[in-house]
Amino acid sequence: RDASAGPSVRASVLRGVASPERKMASDEDKLLRQLEFYMSDASLPYDTFLAGELRRSEADATVSVSAATLAGFPRVVALLPDLSAEERAEALVAAAARSDTLRACDGGHIGRRFPLPADDPAADHSVFLEGLPPSADEAAVLEVLAACVPDAAPASTRRLRDLKDDRQARAFSGKWHVELADAAAAQAVVDAAAAKSLRKPGGQALRATLLRAHYEAEAAKVAEYRRKTAEKQAKRKAEAEAAEAEALRHAHKEHGKVLRFSGWAADRQALLDACGAHGEVAWADDGAEGHVRFKSREGAAAALAALQAEGAAAPPLDSNGAGPAAADAEMGETDAVAEAGEAGGAAEAGAKRARDGDSSAEEPAAKRPAGGGEAGAEAGAEAGGEAGGEAGGEAG
Repeated sequence: RDASAGPSVRASVLRGVASPERKMASDEDKLLRQLEFYMSDASLPYDTFLAGELRRSEADATVSVSAATLAGFPRVVALLPDLSAEERAEALVAAAARSDTLRACDGGHIGRRFPLPADDPAADHSVFLEGLPPSADEAAVLEVLAACVPDAAPASTRRLRDLKDDRQARAFSGKWHVELADAAAAQAVVDAAAAKSLRKPGGQALRATLLRAHYEAEAAKVAEYRRKTAEKQAKRKAEAEAAEAEALRHAHKEHGKVLRFSGWAADRQALLDACGAHGEVAWADDGAEGHVRFKSREGAAAALAALQAEGAAAPPLDSNGAGPAAADAEMGETDAVAEAGEAGGAAEAGAKRARDGDSSAEEPAAKRPAGGGEAGAEAGAEAGGEAGGEAGGEAG
């Protein structure tokens, strides 16, 4: 390379900038990566939908899935937006032909080249080895095992890819499946790793677990995660239902106690005095329109009748707005609808004060309208979002 062109390719590779394994994935690589992920040990055993779509081979214990089924998955559709469902299925079959872990099967199916860990007859005498650099090849694995466990000659090895990062081009992960001659040899490798004597060149210790035990532990983690997620969703649902019930209770409690007024020309104290003459007032909005909440239904009804009568008889305001206090008043919305959960005027009053930034210093917080309708709606929306999250991600 011409020195004037900048740093050497080798220097870039050492910094991890231009490594062929870590280059940005092309569209074809992204499709293959997504397909391999769907069918991988890290995803397929825990995919409850695909579990019902699997076709099992009697000959080699492998499984396959219809390409037409996978072609309908949202991420496949997003990767191939201009193709029909049939064309997407054909593209997936073509991608499988490039894979070192998948293959195209008859009947338009895409199958694994290796059994799932739970079905693998070699799982009891195989190990899951991790800690090697992504660039390590089979020769490096054999060298490490020969140096630390001379009697543990591998029968086969399989190099695993990092399929979780869709920005990368199916880079290797430094993790391996290593099949040994028998269970004793596999256990010897696991024991060597536990004793920190299984090391890669350079001295760093490697980790090794019996293959079946590794994937049983992974399955337990997934089950625990789903259990906690279900508990969280159930808790949020219960909180939303409790909030809705409280909103209904509050709406019924305030039913008939709230007046809505408009056209009030005087100040808030005049409104309190006018309403207070007919019943004890719990709260009143300040302004030309708003709500007044009474402590009793009887007081609200008496004030409504009196204010409506006074409003009909009052002379018009003068040009400066300083004329007699006149207003149109009516019962709040809780009186105009069926008792089916509407928080009514009290909830609207609380919401209006919140929007206006009213600190409500004149009245203790315990006496203010709770705005129960909004509380129930917010809790319900939050619970709904939570419920859809995992299903949407997993289906994707």
